[in-house]
Amino acid sequence: MTDHVPSHKSAGAGPAVLFLHGLGGNRHSFDLQMEALAAEYQCTAWDVPGYGGSQPLQHLTFDALADCLDNLIDALGVTPHAIVGHSLGGMVAQTWLRRGGRCSKVVLAQTSARFGKPGSAWNEEFLTARLQPIISGQTPADFARTLITGMFHDPEKREAIEAGVATMAPLPADVYRQVIECLVTFDESSHLHNITIPTLCLAAEFDRTAPPEGLERMAATIPDARYECLPGAGHLSYIETPEAFTRAIQDFLAVT
Repeated sequence: MTDHVPSHKSAGAGPAVLFLHGLGGNRHSFDLQMEALAAEYQCTAWDVPGYGGSQPLQHLTFDALADCLDNLIDALGVTPHAIVGHSLGGMVAQTWLRRGGRCSKVVLAQTSARFGKPGSAWNEEFLTARLQPIISGQTPADFARTLITGMFHDPEKREAIEAGVATMAPLPADVYRQVIECLVTFDESSHLHNITIPTLCLAAEFDRTAPPEGLERMAATIPDARYECLPGAGHLSYIETPEAFTRAIQDFLAVT
């Protein structure tokens, strides 16, 4: 159990909606969504430990991240109406729910129920490939633009790409390594059927990191889930097609 309270930003008033970012994000990743939703909801976006203003954890695990989310919720003094987790954030949300986290709704956006197959050769190859730049002395600032651009469907959306680069580039190399090593341990696939709250499994048409068919399978396993696929977007749809991403969340939250 950790007592770490992550750094965060909040806007608006109303039912609490918490935004959990992905590997290359931070508390600013969902600025456009928070601006749109702040008229109706109290929106909060966190920094994963080691990101932004959050102090790093000595041992980064999904259980530790779920503890940190509990600490943030306690510090805010709220009962979340909804959790919106993108990619890594969606994995944290699944872990948090399995550990007894309570909210009324959850958005699992462009994420998965497990990362490859923990312990498999594929995961080891992924680990080696992603860590090679770090081992060779690079930092995320050195490869953020290439990585972020590769996650877009439309590489001409330069302003959106720069927004993605701006959140990833400051990430310290050792924290990036921690998160990559944590990612390959993730497997909540056997617990999906225990998610009983209304769930939106949100995919994007051209997402190669979290392919739509994976989200569709998740929605078929979660008892009260709906599946939606955003057209014309890659893995970072919240900045590549932000209006569509925001609208999907607004529509889902509005359903009673």
